[in-house]
Amino acid sequence: MIRALFLMVLTVSLTACGAGSFKVDKEEYRQRVRTLGVVPLLVDANSHVEHPRSQEIGELLRRTSVGQNQHLVDMLKKKKGYFDVRPVSGDGGALFGSLVQGRSLQEGSRGPYYHYSFNARTVAELARQNTTDALLVVVLNGAVRNEKRWDRTRLSYLEAPFNSILATAAVVLPSGEIVWEYQGGEAFLNLQYPAFDEAYYNQSDEIPTRFISLAGLERNLESSGRKWLKETALPQPYQELFDQLAKELKPGLLNPFKDNGSDR
Repeated sequence: MIRALFLMVLTVSLTACGAGSFKVDKEEYRQRVRTLGVVPLLVDANSHVEHPRSQEIGELLRRTSVGQNQHLVDMLKKKKGYFDVRPVSGDGGALFGSLVQGRSLQEGSRGPYYHYSFNARTVAELARQNTTDALLVVVLNGAVRNEKRWDRTRLSYLEAPFNSILATAAVVLPSGEIVWEYQGGEAFLNLQYPAFDEAYYNQSDEIPTRFISLAGLERNLESSGRKWLKETALPQPYQELFDQLAKELKPGLLNPFKDNGSDR
């Protein structure tokens, strides 16, 4: 009985932690996406960012994300789920304008997220230039979600709408079809925090929310990540995001004994 209960809880928790979903059968995905191109991280400067320094936050995200797609390429290669994974070169700002065709705010398993559609002509041209079957596009964007935030003692919490930077992602075929989508899991970067101490010292039941300073956000984006109790060269937010994407974006090993009909 205890074993059955443990397995049920484990299954629920594993299901809940995933925020990515394949839009086609995994076998079909493996056949259609053998070589994956990873586009430089894009920043949606016009998404929902309520921070008083919103424009500077967009610039900060663009600056710190430059070149980070190579780390994601390396992580995906280690999973051995593709024939090859290649970085796509280019400027993130220019690519956003030519690659992103539209967006819509949708409700996902963890709350609202931005779903993006892509310009098929641009996707096809980038795929041709880089000899890939599909592109992985990651977009950093602002959104408001109802979240539960605990204090440092883990004894009390505040459940309220918080503005955060999320990361949504998609694997896009040259036709513009999305065959995998990541709806944004844990916040990539928190923009607000609950001021528990302020409420305590004011003897108030109302817990205010405050914006994290631009300097604090910058330190967060530059702090060393950790993996297996060791520091990494990759900043913590990128480390956690790429670990999650690499974990979820694994369709299984390609069958080495099956003719793939490709010269690559």
